[in-house]
Amino acid sequence: MRTIETYVNIAAPLDVVWDVIVDFDRYGEWNPFILEARGKAEVGQELWLRMQRPKKSQQETHSPTVTVVERNRHLQWSGVIRHATVFRARHEFLLEETETGVRLRQREDFGGLTMPFAGGMVWRIEEGFLLMNAALKVRAESQR
Repeated sequence: MRTIETYVNIAAPLDVVWDVIVDFDRYGEWNPFILEARGKAEVGQELWLRMQRPKKSQQETHSPTVTVVERNRHLQWSGVIRHATVFRARHEFLLEETETGVRLRQREDFGGLTMPFAGGMVWRIEEGFLLMNAALKVRAESQR
């Protein structure tokens, strides 16, 4: 198992940050990592994500399933490639209210037989999270 965890402090109200995260239809307007998204933030719903890892020209699509929705606190989705024993991932947005806004933790756990060979991919995903965090901060702070 391998985990990526990134953090960003956002000077915006909790509900504003949450609304930006779950408004999948607008990801194309601001998100440099998940270029397009479709679906609803409802447990059991399948999402459609078009992504581009930094420094890669090829785009990828994934269809994870929403597994946790706790308004203004926690959004999680999980997906597999081919089979869970080959590659699986669980993505989370965890929000914590602070005196100045929100502390967002974006986390992904990876597992499966291919993980020993996926070091470069994981590094690019972490870089994508950092870019996404920065863009999310700008988006939410401009809407407060």
